[in-house]
Amino acid sequence: MNALAQPVPRLHKYSILLLLVIFSGMILARWNQLYFYTPDSGRYVTMATSLVNGTGYREIDTPGEPLYSHRPPGMSVLLAPAALIAPYNVLLAKATVWLSSLALLAMLYLYIISLLKPETDQSTTVKTGTYWTALIITGLLAVNPYTLFFSTLVMSEIPFMACSLAILYVVALQPDHPGRGQLIIFTILIIFLPFLRTIGILMILSAGIWAVFRKARWPWLIGVSGSILASGLWMVRNASTGKSGYTSIALGELQSQGIAGTLIRMIQRITSHYDHLSQQLLPNMPESQPRYSALILDNISYLPGPGRLYLFLAAMLILISVYGMLNCRRQGGMIALGYLVLSLAALSLWPWMQPRFTFPLIPIILAYLPAGYIAFANHFQFSRPLLRMALVGACSVIVLYFVSIQIKTDYQLIHANLKMLSDPRHFYSHQMPGSSFSHWTAAGQWINQNSEAHSRIIARQSATATTAQRYQKLAFFDVISAEKLHQIIQQFHANYLVTLNKNHGLIFSWYLLDEDLVYHLNPVYDEQGVMVIKIEPNRSGTIREKYYSADDSLILARKAYEKFPHRSYLQSGLAGELFNSGHYEEEIEFIRKLQQNNIRDVNLSFLLGWSYIKTKQYEKAIHEFEVALSTPGQKLIRTNLLQGIHIAQQALADKYNTDSNQSDSTNQSEEKKLKSATQYWNNCQINKLERYLIKSLEAGELQPEFHAALCTLLAKVHLVKNNKSAAVEQLNLAVTSGGSEASEILKMLEREERVEILFKNIQTNHEVKSEHNSADTLQDVLTLAEWHQEFGVPGKALDLLERANTLIPNQPELLKLLLQQQLFYSLVTEADATLKQLNKLIPEDSQLKEAAREVEELQQLPRF
Repeated sequence: MNALAQPVPRLHKYSILLLLVIFSGMILARWNQLYFYTPDSGRYVTMATSLVNGTGYREIDTPGEPLYSHRPPGMSVLLAPAALIAPYNVLLAKATVWLSSLALLAMLYLYIISLLKPETDQSTTVKTGTYWTALIITGLLAVNPYTLFFSTLVMSEIPFMACSLAILYVVALQPDHPGRGQLIIFTILIIFLPFLRTIGILMILSAGIWAVFRKARWPWLIGVSGSILASGLWMVRNASTGKSGYTSIALGELQSQGIAGTLIRMIQRITSHYDHLSQQLLPNMPESQPRYSALILDNISYLPGPGRLYLFLAAMLILISVYGMLNCRRQGGMIALGYLVLSLAALSLWPWMQPRFTFPLIPIILAYLPAGYIAFANHFQFSRPLLRMALVGACSVIVLYFVSIQIKTDYQLIHANLKMLSDPRHFYSHQMPGSSFSHWTAAGQWINQNSEAHSRIIARQSATATTAQRYQKLAFFDVISAEKLHQIIQQFHANYLVTLNKNHGLIFSWYLLDEDLVYHLNPVYDEQGVMVIKIEPNRSGTIREKYYSADDSLILARKAYEKFPHRSYLQSGLAGELFNSGHYEEEIEFIRKLQQNNIRDVNLSFLLGWSYIKTKQYEKAIHEFEVALSTPGQKLIRTNLLQGIHIAQQALADKYNTDSNQSDSTNQSEEKKLKSATQYWNNCQINKLERYLIKSLEAGELQPEFHAALCTLLAKVHLVKNNKSAAVEQLNLAVTSGGSEASEILKMLEREERVEILFKNIQTNHEVKSEHNSADTLQDVLTLAEWHQEFGVPGKALDLLERANTLIPNQPELLKLLLQQQLFYSLVTEADATLKQLNKLIPEDSQLKEAAREVEELQQLPRF
């Protein structure tokens, strides 16, 4: 423990303090109300409040408040003081990460000094060069844009890195025969580490293996054993929830893909993680797309040269660091080496491929670089001082240039943030920022102030719930169909959707704002990149022309690109919109023009390849996909690229195959048309379905059953477009072709006319009202309501039952069906009133108890 007694010389103490102050200023300039990462950031804050309010580690933003087990509680424990002072305050939560980042830099500085102190030196003297070396390496980590990026997010990476370095530093002070103070600190830290991130278990294993082979290190096993016990108890607790954990996911993949498939996937993942590690060790590496680039307005400045050069340099730096670990093995270097190897091995088994998983290894690699370099340099002696000075000068120039690029990127991160904070309205309307700037917490505040307390939301970002203080479910709207979205809304009883707005393209099925037959999705908030959509019943059962135009997203993307053509995310955005809107020829021309200007990106090549397929240029598609496979960043979409090659090759084979059976082909074509049309109907793509049906019916002769089915679908389209005469015409054609469904629809249309006439008469003549309040009339209403629901317009059934209940009151059968529709649409207040009315009329009905339980659940309020 002598190293602790040695004071840092005043100049070097002031230097490290100045570095920490400058870094703190950079962090404060990057502060904002954005959480950014989902679902992690919002979850950590929510769980912190769950811990401090006595609920336990539970999902208080989920109905039923189930035990939470997906993420360990360490980060939420660190956020607990902030939750006690001001729950859900983003800046207080970020202050916890800021303090952790200062601890990280301080630990790295002290750890390097401890590693460079000669083992044979019995004095407490440390060479002046050691302090400068430690300061330079710490400075390199501080100016790394990844460090600034993660230090301003509510994420566990920075606290985890600080805790990891603190463990290694405590071990390095006195590896053999540690003192009681060391053991206590070590035990606390190593028990807490895996609760910050589960991968911390690998540090435990590495420390245990290092300690067990030497008796003088056995005291360290006390902390290791305590950590294993605590982690084991946590795993037992999680197993009791019945939810899958990290280990079960990895084992499940092994079972599904087999040993050979798993090994191939491991190799692919380890190469991807090495790419990520290299990019974090050498930020702004060419041919990469750093995660922090999403928070910069203009393109970042990349380092010069080919990407392979920097992959090689990163390998050299890692090897030097590993050599330093081997030379510092008596000071705990073998723990660091074991942790490095085990981490990469574990990541090769982990299904997800996020670049941030490798970032915690960076400070450990940097810490051992000086020791490795010194050990390596001792093997070479330059006899001429001039040559040595030339090499040192050249290396200094390279490092200074490298640092200047990183400082410029840090400035870009700060500049974009300050622009957003200084004038938000101008920023979002004129700067065309990417989705990472979207203000989810502002949308949550709007919901908190403008919705009922029992309202539930489905959001793309978990941070919304913390400010909305409503029950929330996560959903990525761009990867789910309308049919699936309806299921999620109904299962969760949602009242609002929160998504990125139209400026960010087709991240939501915008046509549903007008063409959804089940709901009226009404935008009620559209600011700062986020849209809140209120979910209401579509009582008319028809579509509208109010919020959607087919080329809205393309027009916005084109305007943004024309204003800032140099921004890569706007180039990709326009390319994506051209493809999604079917402008394949223009898409090909646009991407080829970008490529001629030396703008190359794997996603652009991917879109170009699929555009060639859409235009039946299969040879060019195969070539473009093959080019993409050799482009950096292709590993994440490699499966899709290979699929594109396979489809293009199959299309070429089919093109030259003349032996197919024509009659079978015709029959399959008609089945395919009907299947596609049915899918359009299920997904509420009404206008697209109408164009498709008209084209299919005009194409030529169809078999009677297919003709009847297509005519019936077209009649449905006319009905939901409020064109009854055209619908009847198509239904009669379908009946002529033998369509039984068409006959049923015609009968229901007649019944609908009869009921409407009856309602009109009741409203104008009270005597008629009492005369016609009969079982036959009631049965017509009930039958028609059930048919509306089967037809796919339950809102129209709700409207019918509401009107019928006013004109023909106190009918239990009608009220029960009305209650069912009110619960379907999560109309809690209305359902409660209907339930009370039913309890007066038929108090003995057992079905009412189940309805009462459902109403009670919908009235439940989250304990935020």
